[in-house]
Amino acid sequence: MIHLIRVRPVVAVIHSFGAPSTRESAMRLCSALFVSLSLISIAPSLPGRALHAQMSEPRPVVAASGRASTSVSFDGRLMAGGSTWLNRSTSHSGPARITLDYGQPHSRGRAIFGGLVPYGQVWRLGANMATHLTLDLNIQIGELDVTRGMYTLYLLPREDGAVLIVNRQTRQWGTEYDASMDLGRVPLSRRALPETAQSLTLTLEPSFPQSDAELPSGTLRIAWGGVEYSAEWKVTWPEGQ
Repeated sequence: MIHLIRVRPVVAVIHSFGAPSTRESAMRLCSALFVSLSLISIAPSLPGRALHAQMSEPRPVVAASGRASTSVSFDGRLMAGGSTWLNRSTSHSGPARITLDYGQPHSRGRAIFGGLVPYGQVWRLGANMATHLTLDLNIQIGELDVTRGMYTLYLLPREDGAVLIVNRQTRQWGTEYDASMDLGRVPLSRRALPETAQSLTLTLEPSFPQSDAELPSGTLRIAWGGVEYSAEWKVTWPEGQ
């Protein structure tokens, strides 16, 4: 488009001369001007074109979220319909586990609780697909009894704490929350983190040491931004077994 704009005045000048000699002189003059102006118009655009070519090439970019999991493994597995513990014999079915699988969003400079995640609203506790808790044995989270199986976890954050929601619906998109499917709710403690957690991190932290008379226990931690929420968990066992 720049070259066509330069050509139009040249054509007009040629037609304005009448004598052949002056026409030839005008042709030479206009040709020189055309070449000079063309070089001026092209030269500055070359670095820009090269930069555009570089920027248009595909480059890896970190996605807004990933997928993560955390688990606690045990030294055996429940057998006989969940009534017998087969100790240290897991070659066929693997050890019993408590597992959390969740979408892991990254903060990317955003304020999290009270900002991206509003207070007083149920949040999917992750990204994309729902956050799932899978249990190979019975546990208690806070004061809530949760039997073997799969569940979805949600979070209801508040300025002074939060509530963990254990829901029986599974394998759904994270934003699909049906309160009628709630198993129960657990109050969570809140503390400020000394350093900002750039990515949502869920942790099932076991307590050590564990004596022979004790059942496994630990802490569920939910950290993101400048805040951590937590609750205690422990394995439950039928009396007399």
